[in-house]
Amino acid sequence: MSETGKTKKALSLAELVQRHLRSRESGKRAYKRAERLLDEIVQRGKSGEEIPLAGGKKAVIRDLYLTANKVFRAHGIGRYEIEVVEE
Repeated sequence: MSETGKTKKALSLAELVQRHLRSRESGKRAYKRAERLLDEIVQRGKSGEEIPLAGGKKAVIRDLYLTANKVFRAHGIGRYEIEVVEE
């Protein structure tokens, strides 16, 4: 449940901005950590490798440049991504 749903206290505009900035910084740290983890996964695994996960799922390391020199995406483009699929 969101904080808005928990309490009726109205937050000032400054408080909302401060929360927004803290959340954004938290997101940046999480994204950097995720990128470091992906780097380690790519170093230890190989493209196309299937990694069994809990709950009957598996992760597959995808090399987006394996068959093309260009990949079109909406934002910054990394070479690898992890795809999670049901077995």
